[in-house]
Amino acid sequence: MFKGIAGVLIPILLIALVGAGFWGYQENQEKNSILIKAENQYQRAFHDLNYHIDSLHDEIGKALVVNSRRQLSPSLANVWRLSYAAQNDVGQLPLTLMPFNKTEEFLAKIADFSYRVAVRDLDKDPLTDKEYKTLKSLYEHSKDIQHELDQVQTKILQNQLRWMDVEIALAQQDKKADNTIIDGFKTIEKKVQEYPEIDWGPEMTKLEKKEKEKGKNLRGSLITSDQAKQNALRFLGLSVNDQDIRVEPSGKGSNYQVYSVHIEKDPQINLDLTKVGGYVVWMIKNRPVNESRLTTQQALAKAKQFLQKHNYQSMVPIGIDDFDNTNIFTFAYQQNGVIVYPDVVQVKVALDNGEVIGFQSAEYIFNHKERKLPTAKVTKEVARQKVNPNLKILSTRQTLINNTNGDEVLTYEFTTLFDKNHYKIYINALTGEEELVEKMKDGDFLKK
Repeated sequence: MFKGIAGVLIPILLIALVGAGFWGYQENQEKNSILIKAENQYQRAFHDLNYHIDSLHDEIGKALVVNSRRQLSPSLANVWRLSYAAQNDVGQLPLTLMPFNKTEEFLAKIADFSYRVAVRDLDKDPLTDKEYKTLKSLYEHSKDIQHELDQVQTKILQNQLRWMDVEIALAQQDKKADNTIIDGFKTIEKKVQEYPEIDWGPEMTKLEKKEKEKGKNLRGSLITSDQAKQNALRFLGLSVNDQDIRVEPSGKGSNYQVYSVHIEKDPQINLDLTKVGGYVVWMIKNRPVNESRLTTQQALAKAKQFLQKHNYQSMVPIGIDDFDNTNIFTFAYQQNGVIVYPDVVQVKVALDNGEVIGFQSAEYIFNHKERKLPTAKVTKEVARQKVNPNLKILSTRQTLINNTNGDEVLTYEFTTLFDKNHYKIYINALTGEEELVEKMKDGDFLKK
């Protein structure tokens, strides 16, 4: 009898073991594939960063030696383009858990400075001695950054270093790991911090002043670290029981102070909360999302529910980005039918189960208020005539935007099509002047 049972069970168990082994092998292969994909993305972003910084240094040098407005404007426009490209490259690297904000801010200032000079009439208003001196400083500083990046790249190639190890070391604060890449970026950040003050011109000074005043707009009283912990748990819907929580003061040297809250569970959750008012600036839940089960519309519904739960009212979706089985939705505040672009939040939804695993609300926190919106003096029809006739207009709506000086301006936003590319054209609703032109990305369209 037992032989008969064994004769039946043993083949079944063997099949089960083989099946489990195959399933484990397949799962391991899928995980390896995801890790390889992430590593390749990081390597490509770093390669692009090197290329764009090299090109930026060369282009600033070119701007210093040209002697005609016809050559200078395109050269400065290239400086602007390359600066923004370098910022985008940095944003794709796993550096969010280390201070690199001064370098990113420096690249942003190069972009803003070069753009302002490039778009003005240089025949009537040529480059000043101060601006030339600023360009020379930027040339030297970009050379420093270029040199440090080249050294990091050399060490990566020589020692076969992996960017995934950087991400893990930063997340786990592993001091024993090979931190060659981290040390290289810290050196760059330290050098940028030590640069002497650069004269960016009156317009940039005005923008800097507005940026520094951001923290002053926060309402509420100072909170303690314990209150920050309670606010974080309440935001996440967690109880204080059995939670391993670490709270650290942060934001030194920035325009506002925060508490960084780290919840050591599986998966780990990190948040920043403002010391004034205790507002959640951002939240990240570090967990893999290995599959997509939800549609975009289902994920959007989850994002809307999340905002309503946390008392973000009158928010409308204005864009979406797809990334590794997640949807990242951008929402803007709407007041009296006007889309208020300065007041935006982002919500990251996992497509496996609809969980919100990321949230960012800095712009909303520092800008949001009930505004006394002006009444448009230019009709939609008149504004429409200001749009280039070669563009096909797809839609129109009223929006409040920040212009290039950082001032809030009521505009008509025209979504247009030209040569298979989409552009947003912003016409000032008070003066009829063209305020801004933006090329749209795929993420600026919400998919059905």
